[in-house]
Amino acid sequence: MTNLTGQMMGIEMKRIAPYFLLLSLIYPLASCSAANENTMPDEVFDYVTNRDNCDSLRGDIPDPDPADPENINRVVSGINKYCKGTDQTLKQLKDKYSRNESVMKKLSGYEENIEADMSF
Repeated sequence: MTNLTGQMMGIEMKRIAPYFLLLSLIYPLASCSAANENTMPDEVFDYVTNRDNCDSLRGDIPDPDPADPENINRVVSGINKYCKGTDQTLKQLKDKYSRNESVMKKLSGYEENIEADMSF
């Protein structure tokens, strides 16, 4: 029985060995790519994440739906959660990182005065 199991393991290993080799070559590249994406300071990364959620929700305001009347309340609640304070935080981050070209490039893509448009 051990011999049969050993033979089956050998066959399986021959089949999957190329995949392990491929993974071992790709993994370091993927790790470097992920590390390069998060080279910005944590507070900027957090702002970008929240602001992207905010902008997504702002673009998805649904029409009132009699079948799901709470849907609009959930969206408005999300907008309030992710958007509140973003105007001031954006200004503070731009002031703090004004000499950091990559941070300024990332932050320059955001509207500066969105909270005045939120009348919920």
